[in-house]
Amino acid sequence: MAHAATQVGPKIALATSEKSVRESPVIDELDDQKDERPLRAAPATSVRPLKVLFLTDGMEAITAGGTERQLLQFVALAKGSGAIPQICILRDTAWLTEALAGCPVRHYAIGRVRSLAGMKQIADIVRWMRREKFDVLQTVLTDASLLGPLMGKMAGIPVMVGTRRNLALFAQPPSRAERLLLRLSDRLFDDVQANSEAVAEHVVRWERIPRRKISVIYNGIDTERLRVIRAMGASVRRHLGVNEEHLLVGNISGLRAVKRLDLFLEAAQIAVREHPHLRFVVVGEGDQRSQLEKLIRACGLDGIVTLAGAQEDVRPWLAAMDIAVLCSDAEGFSNSVLEYMAAGLPVVATEVGGNREALGEAGMVIPPGDAQQLAEAIGALTNEQDRCRISAAALESVQRFDRCRAQEKMRSVYAKYAAWVHRKAH
Repeated sequence: MAHAATQVGPKIALATSEKSVRESPVIDELDDQKDERPLRAAPATSVRPLKVLFLTDGMEAITAGGTERQLLQFVALAKGSGAIPQICILRDTAWLTEALAGCPVRHYAIGRVRSLAGMKQIADIVRWMRREKFDVLQTVLTDASLLGPLMGKMAGIPVMVGTRRNLALFAQPPSRAERLLLRLSDRLFDDVQANSEAVAEHVVRWERIPRRKISVIYNGIDTERLRVIRAMGASVRRHLGVNEEHLLVGNISGLRAVKRLDLFLEAAQIAVREHPHLRFVVVGEGDQRSQLEKLIRACGLDGIVTLAGAQEDVRPWLAAMDIAVLCSDAEGFSNSVLEYMAAGLPVVATEVGGNREALGEAGMVIPPGDAQQLAEAIGALTNEQDRCRISAAALESVQRFDRCRAQEKMRSVYAKYAAWVHRKAH
C-alpha cells in the first residue's frame, strides 16, 4: 500500500603563523550543470584557508547520474566555505575540466591498482599530495575510499574525510581483501559525510563506523531554478506526441539495472489498461537501453513509452510531466526526487534509502520490486485534486533541501575540520 536562504557566514580558515598568506580565489558563478545562483564568497581575512583535495574514481559523464553532479556541488560548497578545493581523478574522466569543475583538476589513468604500473602511479599521487600540503582529503566512490586514507596518511594530510552517497559502496559483493582494506581505511577517517540519515544508519550498521564520526549533509539543490511552469514543457509534450488530455508519467534515471526501469515498463503496461490516457517517458541514458527497447516492443508499449535519452537541462522535461516516479531497488538520497519536488510534481517512490526521508507527506511511498503497487499508485494520482494537494506539499517540503541550507551546514563542518587541523598541528 502506498503511504501517503540563509545568509552565508564568515570564511572558515586555518589560523597560521606563516608570514606569507595564501588568498582564497574568488567564487566563480556555476554553470547550468551545477547551479545558476552563485554561492556568496566569504570575505577576505588574514588567515590561511583550508586546502581540500577531493579524490575520486573515474566517472562516466555529467549527465550520467547524481554522484557526478554532487562532486561539482562539493567543490562549490567548499569554495563557499572559504576553502581552496582541488580534484584528483584516478581514471577515465576526461570530460571533467577545470572550467567545468571550478577548480584545478589532476587526471591519472590508473588501470589495475595492484599492477606495477598502478602502484607507481599511486606513489606519484602521494608525492604530489605531499608537495601540495593539503589540509583535508575527501574521498569519493569505491577505489578512492579504499586507497585514499592510506595515501593521505603517507602524504601527511591531517584530516581524512569519507563520503557515502548510497547504500552500496561496492557494485559487486566485496572480496575478503576489499573488506579488510575497507576496515583499515574506515579507521583512518576522521569524519564521514552521508547524504541522509538512512545512509548514516547503514554505514553504522554495515561498516561499524561510530555515529559520532558521521556528518549528515543533505544534497542541496537550487529550488528557485527548478521551479517550473507548465508552458516550459509545451515543446517536450509536442515532441512526445502528448496532448492535453494525456497525463505524462516521468522517470529521470540512468538506464541501469538498480533503477528498475523494467518495473516501470511493467507498471506502465498495467496502468494503461485502466487509464488509457497515460503516457510515460524515461529521461536518462545507460547500458540497459537495448534491453528496455526490446521490452517496450514486447509489452506493446510503442507510442506509450518513450526513452528520451540524457538531457543536460531537465527543466523542460519536468515541466512536461504530470506525475513523477522513482522505482529503484537502492538509493542514498535521490537528486531526482528532490528535482521532482522542486518542480511541484506529485511523486511515487520506492521505500529505499532516504526516499521517505525526503518526501515526508509530499508523495507516495511503495515497496520496491512491486509493479502492481506502482501501477496502482500511478493510477491514484490520475485524480487531479490529489495531484494538486501533493504538489503543494512538495513545493513547501523541498525548501529543507535548498542549497543555501547545505552551504550553512557545510560551513559548520569545515569549521570543525579547521579546528582539527589546527589541533593536530600543535
